[in-house]
Amino acid sequence: MRSLIVLLAAATVLAGAAVSFAESIGRERLNQARPLSEAEMAELLMGMLRGRQGVSAARVEAGDVVFSAAGRDIRMGLAPLSAQLNALPDAKTRQAAFDKLTQRVTEAVAGQLPVKTEAERARFIKALIPVLKNRSYVDQFTAMVRKKGEPNARLLHVPLEGDIIVAAALDLPKITRFVSIGEGGLYGMSDKDVLRAAMDNWVRRVDRLEIHDYGKLRSFHFGEGDYNASILLLENPWKDVPHLPRNVAIAVPSRDVLAFGDADDAEVIAALRALTKAPDGGFPVSKQLYKLGPKGFAVMP
Repeated sequence: MRSLIVLLAAATVLAGAAVSFAESIGRERLNQARPLSEAEMAELLMGMLRGRQGVSAARVEAGDVVFSAAGRDIRMGLAPLSAQLNALPDAKTRQAAFDKLTQRVTEAVAGQLPVKTEAERARFIKALIPVLKNRSYVDQFTAMVRKKGEPNARLLHVPLEGDIIVAAALDLPKITRFVSIGEGGLYGMSDKDVLRAAMDNWVRRVDRLEIHDYGKLRSFHFGEGDYNASILLLENPWKDVPHLPRNVAIAVPSRDVLAFGDADDAEVIAALRALTKAPDGGFPVSKQLYKLGPKGFAVMP
């Protein structure tokens, strides 16, 4: 029954409407042959959590039941749980599986979450990517998780240059979820392991870069463009840029923009500065300009 338990530790609080249930169905629902819906699965789980000491902020969010316990958020996926229960042959095995799930929740509340399975570890590692953020996000992250009852969670990140940080994130089908310090421990990974895996994934993923021209400005582009700013982390994305200026100025105003141009051209600098003041779509990176040098890049005065 181990595969039935989907308890994913989350370091960030993802946007989504909180859902509560005035009443919940009882576990006798598992005795019925009729397939269990995700909504009913949510009611069963919310009923399991209601009134438990040490549990707070229980909610339905992004297809999961989420609750705070033992200093972190615990997520239980409604789709896999309901599907796995529905696949069991009879009421007796469904009830036994629900007992196992209840025990795992008890362990989670007591801070005794077991290390993840190899399959869970593989999924976690595969989804990791490095995302550029503004350093102000560190405090924003802390404030967000504190409001949700997780006061000890801290964003896993490293400083890059200027006001830019690199955060480890999970690139999931519908959301980007940032990883907290120590979260990798459930998967047998140190914080350094998590950051290294994120970077390794990014290097493998970026197999073909595009360069878009906008007059005197150019920009890097990859895939859907959501993480264009992270191209800055690659070892040398500049080597294949045709007619690269002798001095290069760079702007990374948001996570989807990595623009550059001739640092000796006043019009280029003005255009890049204008980019840093444009709407960032809620994903700001830096208001500063940077200059490319032989050892990387640095803040431009």
